[in-house]
Amino acid sequence: MDNQKRTISEGLHYLLEDEHERIVFGALKRLHVAPHSVEFDDFLQEARITFAKAYVRFPDDPRENDMRFHVFAYQAVYWNILDLIRSQIKRTEKVAISDEDDGDDLLELPSPQKMDVVEQVTCDYFFERLYEICSNAERRFLKDCYIDQLSGSEIAKKEQVSRQCVYRWRKTVGIKALRIMHQN
Repeated sequence: MDNQKRTISEGLHYLLEDEHERIVFGALKRLHVAPHSVEFDDFLQEARITFAKAYVRFPDDPRENDMRFHVFAYQAVYWNILDLIRSQIKRTEKVAISDEDDGDDLLELPSPQKMDVVEQVTCDYFFERLYEICSNAERRFLKDCYIDQLSGSEIAKKEQVSRQCVYRWRKTVGIKALRIMHQN
């Protein structure tokens, strides 16, 4: 049988014969895709389709070269599912990175427009004390964050530093702010 005449439908039928589905489950197991995981059914369907496509692409007759085809199909399934897992991880990382920066109130200080007089005086006093004990970079951070109300990315761009550097400033300023609050 020439591989040009084989179809995906025949590949799916072949998958169900003679316990060939063990190849699919073996590849999923090697990739640590457990049956109780949320995405197991999706990966299983993708693996089955990949097996059928491997059946079509295999250069020889899969029925005559059964062992060679098993290795070929296993590798095809393994690589395809691995690629899907990697792309899923990349998507998740991109979402986490973008979520980390969206609407980021780097320091949660109240807006001056929403405070009464007593709160305003207290906040100004606190801000002045904090400003005094900060380094020049941390002072610029405070101004950019609290007065200009820039996000972490905007501060990083303005100061020409990485976002990690901005978050480090936020952490050290936060520690200094806690020290001031514990002194009172």
